[in-house]
Amino acid sequence: MFRISENKTKEERLCEKYSRLMERSYKLALTDKSKSDQLNQRARNILEELQKMDSQRIDS
Repeated sequence: MFRISENKTKEERLCEKYSRLMERSYKLALTDKSKSDQLNQRARNILEELQKMDSQRIDS
């Protein structure tokens, strides 16, 4: 069963979303290249956001 009030940070949620998108993109690459590319681009955007969050944490 799942927890209703699961407290995750924004960074944790983004990491999970990135992983899910990359997995879906990888699986779709064999059948639908354009859809795979779209998912891969969304995942790369999330990765950039994660990197920005990390660099802000380091600068502080």
